[in-house]
Amino acid sequence: MIITEGGIDLDYKDIIKKAVEFIHRQYNDPITIYDVANHVYLSPSYLATVFRTLTGYTMKNYMLRYRLYRTAMELKNNDKRIVDITYENGFCSQQALTKSFSQFYGISPAQFRRMNPKIDPFPSENLLMERGTFMDLKKMFDNVKFVKKDDFFVVGLETDIDYNRGTGNIGTLWDQWYGEKSIEKIPDQIYDNVRYGMTHSETENDTGKYIAGVEVSAIANIPAGFTGRKFKACEYAVIDCTLVELGTGEVIQYFLKTFLKEQNLSQPDAITMSHGVKSHSFPWFEVYGKNWTWEKRETELIQIYAPISRV
Repeated sequence: MIITEGGIDLDYKDIIKKAVEFIHRQYNDPITIYDVANHVYLSPSYLATVFRTLTGYTMKNYMLRYRLYRTAMELKNNDKRIVDITYENGFCSQQALTKSFSQFYGISPAQFRRMNPKIDPFPSENLLMERGTFMDLKKMFDNVKFVKKDDFFVVGLETDIDYNRGTGNIGTLWDQWYGEKSIEKIPDQIYDNVRYGMTHSETENDTGKYIAGVEVSAIANIPAGFTGRKFKACEYAVIDCTLVELGTGEVIQYFLKTFLKEQNLSQPDAITMSHGVKSHSFPWFEVYGKNWTWEKRETELIQIYAPISRV
């Protein structure tokens, strides 16, 4: 079961909590989003999307805000030289600190120390509360469509997945797809510029495969470097949502825990992987339409094809 980045029913709030804890431990070092992403086993681009969705902050802005807050507390609570506080809180120079500090607090660090104003803690205790402003799950699932697909073929770039080692290679695979203009090299495409992101062949040992590709009418003319797959006929529930909504994990959780039961449906040929998540031999996949781009991930709908079996 795929949530774009290769996760299986992931607890995204727990992942963001771990990312925040890492930032709080390492804020005085020159850490980047790549360091945080490696720590939580997500690609940087995907972590950035999930982080902003659940916290309301970009990664860069959150790290800056936290460093400024720690700097302010240092200014209030001790008599260290400002230049020493600068480097102890992750700023590259006193000039850089003064510029950012003045923009945020409205006064320079030296003025702040003299005035000793009251400031609110950062982050607030409700940082990861339900944001709830971007998604109405029940309304979303009122509009689910059901589609029966016969045997079909997909050609694309494929990578192995080992969920115990993280799934950042999926982001790398898409980077390769777009960087090499792969869609222009595949013959016999059925749909114009419609891309699939598919997880398949998952096992009880927490491994599987992911393919970024397109649906084709035949797999007799596969270009070098590409993989062709045939998928068995199956019925799918088709869910419309944005990539940002999908990234929270709540869409998939609602589907598994609520929608299937309400509709008296099940997952076909389900297996249980070692960490307790059910998967199956049929692929889950996202469908990205011809007008979808990464820049539109918060507004442009994608389709999630979730395999179902009628009880």
